[in-house]
Amino acid sequence: MEVCNIIRKFFTFILTSIALLGLNFGISILFNVSFVDYSFFVGLLGAVFVYFFSSSGGFSRNNLDMLAQATTGFKMETSSKEEKKFHPSTAFYTSILYTVIAAIILFYTYKEYF
Repeated sequence: MEVCNIIRKFFTFILTSIALLGLNFGISILFNVSFVDYSFFVGLLGAVFVYFFSSSGGFSRNNLDMLAQATTGFKMETSSKEEKKFHPSTAFYTSILYTVIAAIILFYTYKEYF
């Protein structure tokens, strides 16, 4: 079982990296800018995206409860206000790593401006 978990985490790492690199490459082609220019922001956006959609509780959960109540007409039974919980995933750690590496490369590339 442990081997399957490691393989799953490895593929998550690879797929997240490919998604971030692909998004960064697409932005650099679309806006005709250097690949490095938006790499930090793409990594940051990826981390925020993963955080927002993998946390429980908070605004997104309350919004979903209100939508279900409006659609069905039944009040959602929940325990007292659900606390916001976040369990970092491999995709989140990959996005953070991408952001840190992108920041280092960005500062190295533009070091004469600092």
